[in-house]
Amino acid sequence: MYRLLIVSCLLLFIVSCGPSREELAKDKYVEAESLFNAKQFNDAKLIIDSIADLFSDQIEYVTRAKDLLRSITIREQQENLVFLDSMLHVKEKELEPLMKNFRESDEYGHQKILIHKRQKPENSYNRVYLRAHLDTKGEFYISSRYTGLEWIHHNQIKVYNSGNKVLSETVAKDGFQNRQFEDGENKWEVVNYKEGKDNGVIDFIASNWEQSLKVQFIGKKHYYILMEKFDKEAIRDGYEISFVLKDIARIKEEKGKVEKELARLKPNN
Repeated sequence: MYRLLIVSCLLLFIVSCGPSREELAKDKYVEAESLFNAKQFNDAKLIIDSIADLFSDQIEYVTRAKDLLRSITIREQQENLVFLDSMLHVKEKELEPLMKNFRESDEYGHQKILIHKRQKPENSYNRVYLRAHLDTKGEFYISSRYTGLEWIHHNQIKVYNSGNKVLSETVAKDGFQNRQFEDGENKWEVVNYKEGKDNGVIDFIASNWEQSLKVQFIGKKHYYILMEKFDKEAIRDGYEISFVLKDIARIKEEKGKVEKELARLKPNN
């Protein structure tokens, strides 16, 4: 009995001489703060979580840990903003040389579009060709444009070269995506290949723009053309620009989210 009493007293002494819960919570906070200063944000957040879980009764350090977590989140968002700004700069520099042959137009009213300088409507009124369509958001498609003295009622195109060919999907006549009109003896037919209706024609032209490419307009009658170099370049460049513009739009959207989050975290700034 005497021995048991001695052991109990020793244990009580050891416990009473150990660090208090306040000291343990403080040590954890100091560790998290050190990791924050070293920019080891994920490790710091793990320590902060442990403070809330293990020392919920230590209000001072739980509160300080929450403030530190807010500072970490602000720093992370600030670094995200710097990264997004740098990426935006890279993409805008990438876009500059590609845009040298395109100009903005309000042809379709509220939505600005980009037109290749050799495919301006006023210069292509009586041409049979494939036109590149691109807007400032990066949406891209092509259309087949036929003009002649008789209707061919085309609803599909085939682009081919040296045994390689790509056939678009058919586009039903609807007065919008596939429309026809006439002026005296002249007939015009315009077919838009949107939402993948080109079925790989765009990619084929962009990949083979240096080759001699022929186009077959397919309908009740057929019509054939040899693509002009500048029409191939317009489709190639417009296609490439579309990806860059979409990247720029995504970066700007992400920047907006980050800026909104920073405004929420720093309401007084």
